[in-house]
Amino acid sequence: MRYDLETKETSHARLADVFTAFNDAWMKYWESYTKLQDQLYETLQAGRDVSWLAATDQVKLREINQVQRELFSGMPRRLDYAPLGEIVHDMGSAPAKVANLQEALSMEERACRELEAAIALMKEHVSVMKKALDGNE
Repeated sequence: MRYDLETKETSHARLADVFTAFNDAWMKYWESYTKLQDQLYETLQAGRDVSWLAATDQVKLREINQVQRELFSGMPRRLDYAPLGEIVHDMGSAPAKVANLQEALSMEERACRELEAAIALMKEHVSVMKKALDGNE
């Protein structure tokens, strides 16, 4: 009986360590996420300013503004903190929650690769614009 109690205590302590390490990793992830989100908003604003250069007349400006309004209306909003509410410490649901997190991280990884490809495309076009502007001076 004593052996079972010690095994459970050791298992509980190990699980507590695992969750503590996870929380540390989650905080690092969250900090990186918010920094990236801030940078994306800054880049979006800079790109928006450059796109307005294509407005050669009022009609074109209205078209650009309309497209941008539509893009911004569908843009995800920044998250506001919301308390978790009633926290359930049911370890029976833990495997499903961990699986959901794994799936979400995999989807996020794919989205990051798409973002990297979009950034590379934007950089190519920025380079072409810069060369064209340098040639016009």
